[in-house]
Amino acid sequence: MTSERGVRYLPQSKRNSLQMTLVYPIPFRVTPAVKVNVLGIGSRFQAEGIVSTSLAFQFTVTRTDTPDGWTESPMMIWKAIGPEVPDPKGFQKIGNSDKNTLDVTVSFSEPRDEVPNIFAWVLGTFANQITYAVQIGSINSGGFQCTVRRTDDTNGWDQNPTLFWTIIDNDSNHQISTLENLEICSEKCVCGTLFSNTVLQQSVCSLQE
Repeated sequence: MTSERGVRYLPQSKRNSLQMTLVYPIPFRVTPAVKVNVLGIGSRFQAEGIVSTSLAFQFTVTRTDTPDGWTESPMMIWKAIGPEVPDPKGFQKIGNSDKNTLDVTVSFSEPRDEVPNIFAWVLGTFANQITYAVQIGSINSGGFQCTVRRTDDTNGWDQNPTLFWTIIDNDSNHQISTLENLEICSEKCVCGTLFSNTVLQQSVCSLQE
């Protein structure tokens, strides 16, 4: 759970209420819940109408002991609490395979609020010059399925390679593939290429030492 808090002195006001906006020092990944308390010296205030986004929050402070404004600088104490956000990436060992392809199921540590877009790749073993491609299959809020294929040979493999995955922002209805149009950069590079609607969006290369 992420949270931020702070103190701010509000300006004077000739009116009984004043609308304020405060930008978070560090933006949240998701919209947090916000609590605001306004303290005066000899005056009473109330914060209401709080509207929060991931970048800032807005509220209205009203003096409650009189319909007049105020000449002091009331102190506002605020706290923003964001919900737990599952890690947007992960990895797992996939084991060996006596076939050229292997179906792999990945489960997220926590269910996602929405069905995400996934980019996945497998790092091969430089010592054996083995390279792989990953085809994303079905995706749901709890995980995804993919097919790993060895690309340097038609046989299987006896190593235990690692599948890496990350959640990406994409509006392609999950038409994401690292299997089609795969390009091997060089003998020392395992290259996963991300396509969306057959348009190249991103290339990820990891040198094998």
